[in-house]
Amino acid sequence: MLERFPNMEEEYLYPGVEHDQLFEATYSHKGGKTCRQCDWSKVVERAPRKNSAPRIHYGTIGSANEVIKDSETRDKLRKDLGILCVEMEAAGLMDKFSCLVIRGICDYADSHKNKAWQPYAAATAAAYAKELLTIIPAQEIVATTKAVDALRGTPDL
Repeated sequence: MLERFPNMEEEYLYPGVEHDQLFEATYSHKGGKTCRQCDWSKVVERAPRKNSAPRIHYGTIGSANEVIKDSETRDKLRKDLGILCVEMEAAGLMDKFSCLVIRGICDYADSHKNKAWQPYAAATAAAYAKELLTIIPAQEIVATTKAVDALRGTPDL
């Protein structure tokens, strides 16, 4: 993407490990758009990753109609349901239309929201979706029912 569209680099480039802070689950954000006022001694120490390549999670993710901004709720959902993240865009859709949701995870579902990761996460998810579509035979894609056709006649969506 960046080779074809170099002007996208500033917004969609990997933000860097210095912008990846996970605070203790019991520690809430102290206000403002950044964590400047937060107690940095509450950041969870983690072993450094070997590289900055995205990790792909194959498994269950949650779907909800609101943003999760509470780390204790996040941890309970992970413990009880085994989910790694919660998305909102496909909420309710799975009941009516079987589909695959591809998400770029951009925050820790806590009160310390960090917008710096959203563009990178979106670009990563888009790149994965594009790569996935290259291995699906074209005739299978053409034969697949379109979401709009599958949902016709379902007034509750």
